[in-house]
Amino acid sequence: MQQLGFEFSAFPFPYEVVRSRRKTLVIYVKSGKVEVRAPTKASIKWITEFLTEKSPWIQEQLTEQRRRKKQQLVLAEGTSFELMGQPLTLRLATAGRPRAVHNGSTLTLFLKERSKAKVEKLFLDWLQEQAKAYMPNKTRYYARELGLEHKLGKVTYRKTRTKWGHCDESGDIQFNWLLMLAPKPVLDYLIAHETSHLRYLNHSARFWRTVESLCPRYQEHRAWLTNNGHRLWPAA
Repeated sequence: MQQLGFEFSAFPFPYEVVRSRRKTLVIYVKSGKVEVRAPTKASIKWITEFLTEKSPWIQEQLTEQRRRKKQQLVLAEGTSFELMGQPLTLRLATAGRPRAVHNGSTLTLFLKERSKAKVEKLFLDWLQEQAKAYMPNKTRYYARELGLEHKLGKVTYRKTRTKWGHCDESGDIQFNWLLMLAPKPVLDYLIAHETSHLRYLNHSARFWRTVESLCPRYQEHRAWLTNNGHRLWPAA
């Protein structure tokens, strides 16, 4: 795969051309960057005409991505956030031993060094501990409701960009622990979703009826994740 970058004044955005043994042109807009995937011998004229045609859509995508980036969680002194719908305020304090203390409506991070990386690591470590205290028990509860507790394997955690959760053939279920920052009904929906895969490893109508038996308002909570899931991610 050959990469070749171009930037023309006719377009209000830079873009990169990635050439390969393909037959069509396609545009990807991700993380504020525009990439055109093109056949190896695609002409500059073809590429620029395609970009001109798609320019309004590209600019809409870039605008939406900038909007979402501004809404991401900023981990700083005084930040307001929620833990399963409970409002909390983040405080930062200086101490020799890093630790997180949750007291009422305040989460205090004690750190020797208040760098962005140190604050984020301590916050995410604390959040994962909250996930471990809640997610496995709720997963087992839903599995019992479905009569499938015998099929449930391990419950693990991974901060993935592409999926909030995953269930495999062995019955192991993986969750993104950032879900603890979502409202509790949304979190419970996702747990119900993955637990329902113990019965159906697909997204058939029967699968969604199983999800609905555990979470009658699942469509509402699923839509919340689609529209607001980006807010759960710490800002880069």
